[in-house]
Amino acid sequence: MSIADGITDPQTDARTGPADGDRGVMAAWRFRQPTVPGAAGRTLADRLLRVRAIPGLVRFGDASYRQIVPPSGLAGAEAAGRRLADALARGERITIHGDYDFDGVAGASILARMIRLLSPGHPLEVVLPDRYTTGYGLSVEGVRAIRETGTDLLVAVDCGITAHEAIDAAVDAGLETLVLDHHTLSTDERGAVHLPAASIVVHPGLPVDGVDRIGDDEICGAAIAFKVAWALGVAHHGSERLPEPAKRELVEATTLAGLGTIADVMPLTGENRGLATLALRHLPRTANPGLRALLVESGHDPVIEAVHEETIAFQLAPRVNALGRFGSPMPALELLCDLADDDAGRARARTLAIEISGVNERRRAEEKRIVEEAIVRAEAEGQLADDHPVIVLASPNWKRGLVGPACAKLVERFGRPVLLAEACDDGLARGSARSIVGYSIHDGMLAAAGHFERFGGHAAAAGFTVRTEGIDGLRRSLVEHARAAMRDSARSMVPTVEIDCRADIAELSRLEALQGLRELAPFGAGHPKPTVLIETVRPIETRWVGGDGNTLQLSFAAEGNRIVKAVWFRAGAHKGEIEAALKRGPIDVVASPDINHWRGRLEPKLMISDLRPSRG
Repeated sequence: MSIADGITDPQTDARTGPADGDRGVMAAWRFRQPTVPGAAGRTLADRLLRVRAIPGLVRFGDASYRQIVPPSGLAGAEAAGRRLADALARGERITIHGDYDFDGVAGASILARMIRLLSPGHPLEVVLPDRYTTGYGLSVEGVRAIRETGTDLLVAVDCGITAHEAIDAAVDAGLETLVLDHHTLSTDERGAVHLPAASIVVHPGLPVDGVDRIGDDEICGAAIAFKVAWALGVAHHGSERLPEPAKRELVEATTLAGLGTIADVMPLTGENRGLATLALRHLPRTANPGLRALLVESGHDPVIEAVHEETIAFQLAPRVNALGRFGSPMPALELLCDLADDDAGRARARTLAIEISGVNERRRAEEKRIVEEAIVRAEAEGQLADDHPVIVLASPNWKRGLVGPACAKLVERFGRPVLLAEACDDGLARGSARSIVGYSIHDGMLAAAGHFERFGGHAAAAGFTVRTEGIDGLRRSLVEHARAAMRDSARSMVPTVEIDCRADIAELSRLEALQGLRELAPFGAGHPKPTVLIETVRPIETRWVGGDGNTLQLSFAAEGNRIVKAVWFRAGAHKGEIEAALKRGPIDVVASPDINHWRGRLEPKLMISDLRPSRG
C-alpha cells in the first residue's frame, strides 16, 4: 500500500486501518481525523498540516516577533507597567512574589531583571514560596511579613488571582498589590468573575478596555511578566523606541517566557507558538549564564545540536521544578536572575547547575519509588480491577511535591484517573490528581466535595487536601462517579493513541522528510508530536536494554541499505504481549518520527507508542 493513498472513513473502507476499538498491545488506536482527502504526491509534513488544520500555523524558520501580541493586547499590562515605572521614580520598595515551578521562577526573574536594568540599586526583593512551609501562592501571614520588611508594592507573578483573603490582608496592612496571573478566574454564585482586591490585575482571561481580547487566553505566567516588563520599559523611557540595553533584555525575557510556555504545557499555537519558537532559536546564544549552564548540565551541546522543545520539557524544566518539589526553589532564581555574564558568574552558574541536577536525580529516584509502591498497593487492594476506574492512595512516605508526576506515570500505564497523597503528621493528606482524556477529575471532585478539606484544578489535573481517615470514603465516592460517567459516555479505561497519517519505512529513512516535519515544530499541547502508522513491517533486530531491561529497541531495513532505529521507553510492563506480537510475524507500529543526533551525525529515529501483529 502506498503512503500516498488517502485516508477515508474507517466505518466504510477497510483500508483506513484503525478505527475506534482497534488496539495494539497497550492502547486503542484511532486517526485524529476519520475522513481525510487523498494526499497523492504530498510530503509527510504536508499530510500532517492537512490533518491538523491549525489556523495560522507558522513554520519554525518563519517565526518572528510579529506573532507576539504587545502589552496593549493583555488586560492590565500597560497599567501595571506604568505603576511599576512610577514606583521606580518614587523609590518605593518592591517585592516580587513568584511561584515554585519553572514558569513562576522565570516570570519573577523577567520582572526583577528589567527593574534592576532600569534602576540599578533600587530596593527590590524577590521571594518564592516553599511547598512544605508556606505552600502555594500568597498567604495572609506571608503578605503581612512582606509588609513588615517595609515593602510598598507587592507584585504577585504566576499566582494571586484567587488569593482573596491574603490580598484583603495586604490592603488592611497598607500594602498595594499587583496580580500578574494566568490561572483560572474565580466566580461567584451567579457566575460573575470575582477579582481580588489588587490595585491592578493582569490576566489573559479579562477583556481589554471592555472589548474582546486581542491575544490568546492561554498564556503562561512568564509570558505575562514579559509583557509587563515590556510595558515598564516603555513607561520608564517614555517611548516605544527603547534603548539597546532594554531591547537586549526583552530578547532575554522573550526566551524565558517561551521556555515557561513549554514548561507550563501551554497550547503551542498562535502567540504561544511564536514565543516558544523564538526561545528555542535564541537559547543557544543566550547571554544568561544560568541557562547556558543548565543546557550543558543537561548534556546538550548547542554548538552542534539544535535545541528542541523536548530539551526544555524533559531536561531543563524538570531540573528547576525538582527544587520546588523538595523545598525551596531559590537556587533556581539565583541561576536565572542573579548572575552576571563574567568569569565569576559563569563559575557560579556551573556550580548551581550541578547542584540542581543532583536534586533532580533525587527527584527521579523518589518518583520511581512512589510509582513502584503505588502499583503494589493498587494491585493488592483491587484498584486495578476492571470495575474500579480510579486509583486513590495515600502514604506518609510520599512527598506531596512528587506525587503529581507519579500520578501521570500511573495514568499512562493503567489508563485510569489517579490520586496520590502524602499522609501528613497533622492528620491531613495532601496530594495531586491526574486524569484521562474524556473524564474530568475536577467534575469527580465536585461530586465528592464533601470528602475534601479543599481542592482545585481542572479536567486533567488537580490538587487536594483530605483528612487521612477519609481516604477510603473519597475513593468509594470517586469510583461511583467515574463508573457512572464512563458508562454514560461509553468511555473505557484503555489508553488511546491518536494517529495523524500513514507512512512507510522508506519515507521515514530519508532525512529530508524528517527535517521537513521538524519545521512544523515546536510540538506540545495543542500541537502534539506527529504520530504515524507504519504497516506490515518486520524488525531485523530486537533488543531489550536499560538498567532494568525496560526499553525496547527495534531496527528496520529500508531501501538503499538504510536502517531506521526505533525505541519504546517503559515498554517492559508489556514485554510478554510485545514479544508474542513480534513472534507472530509482521507488525504494525505507531510511532513519532524524529532525528537523532549522534557524534555529529544525523540519523532517522522512531519513538514507538504502540505495536500489534499486522493484519495485512
